[in-house]
Amino acid sequence: MLNIPGGRPRPDVPILGSKVPQPDEIVMLSQPVLKAIIKLGEELKDAHAKWAVGGDAGEIMKGVNVHTDYIEILTTTEGTQEICTRLAEYQTLAPAVVEAKLEREADVEGKMLPVYIKSNYAELTVNGVKVKVFGDQQIKVAQWDWGDPLDYTPDEVNVVGTRVPTVPLRLSSELDLGLGWLDRVELISDAVIRSQHRH
Repeated sequence: MLNIPGGRPRPDVPILGSKVPQPDEIVMLSQPVLKAIIKLGEELKDAHAKWAVGGDAGEIMKGVNVHTDYIEILTTTEGTQEICTRLAEYQTLAPAVVEAKLEREADVEGKMLPVYIKSNYAELTVNGVKVKVFGDQQIKVAQWDWGDPLDYTPDEVNVVGTRVPTVPLRLSSELDLGLGWLDRVELISDAVIRSQHRH
């Protein structure tokens, strides 16, 4: 405790020195991905359906130290249709219900189990960047039942003057925790702590 003359004792307040970040601590979207996200934000600003940038690109926008060369959008089944209609010139794969197995397995109590996702899926290519659109995405592990479609209230991030909705880090963190991907949970936690220091 610090004793201030004539004042009440107060707890020690840590003084945070700001050090120059190392190159691997600087979290940035690559130029092509950044330009594609701005384009999506502009083209979809009047969209009726709920949509948000998720996956690694969405996490980078929130300061999570990961890397990606493509964009994932989480939306509804109607949202997949609306996005493909509004961005018809960029569509490379028409919407369809698709099931896929993720490359990474879930770590459930030390057992490695396959993870599957199902969604109304479409692909776009915007400014040379692949955009994967997942409508009403559901996740299941091994032979378990499909989970409910992912639902969230988007956060908005200002990207060079364009407002872009993003999937909340809390949802990403909960999913990663449920799948036993503790390294991802830690990266998100680090980003949250850094953002609190900036405010």
